[in-house]
Amino acid sequence: MIDFRTLGIPEHARWLAEAVNDYDDRLFLERLPAGHPYLVGQPDKPYAVIHRPTHAPEYVVESFPESMLDERILAIIFEGDMNRAGRKMDKFDALRTARHVRQEREIADRKASTADKFEFRMRKRTERGKLVIG
Repeated sequence: MIDFRTLGIPEHARWLAEAVNDYDDRLFLERLPAGHPYLVGQPDKPYAVIHRPTHAPEYVVESFPESMLDERILAIIFEGDMNRAGRKMDKFDALRTARHVRQEREIADRKASTADKFEFRMRKRTERGKLVIG
């Protein structure tokens, strides 16, 4: 599980950080620390996709402004990954796929939230003795 507090990712982009890492567990969306060499030339792009290969040093794949913390980052990753699709995705297909991933994550999050609320309510009712099971 990703610890967003250490990554400096805003709440609205947490789904994106998870999606990037789920797509490839060696990729991370993070806020670059102050003084990072990438920030010297591009101070308006404090967020980056970082690749941490197993047997090589980590490196910044690309950096982004906060206004771009959305499915466009995922589309860039999809577009550049020919190994998974078996072919190079064009920008349109990559963006469409990224939007679909976002929609599916939002649906899954809503379902999980509803299930958590239901479980909490059932537990409360059981604790108060209103529900007898068995």
